[in-house]
Amino acid sequence: MININSKERLMKAYQAYSFAAYDALLYLNAYPNSKEALDFYNKYQRMAQKAKAEYEAKYGHVTAPIDANSWDWTDGPWPWQMTDEGGSSRPCRM
Repeated sequence: MININSKERLMKAYQAYSFAAYDALLYLNAYPNSKEALDFYNKYQRMAQKAKAEYEAKYGHVTAPIDANSWDWTDGPWPWQMTDEGGSSRPCRM
């Protein structure tokens, strides 16, 4: 079994929920009156927002915020400056 740390687990959850919500949105383009699809979209959109908020509270922004008057996202640690949960520094993996 692959051991995934909390940061990776949260990111993968956010990505999966976002993908599911976007896929439902595409389906709703073709079938706009589908209550089941709308319920599915709303559920996964909420789950994605919750996972994103939890990730950002612990590890910083997922993407650069869209605010032309603020560049505070550059003030936090960069990915290569982050530490793992044990506090040790580790290189960025791409």
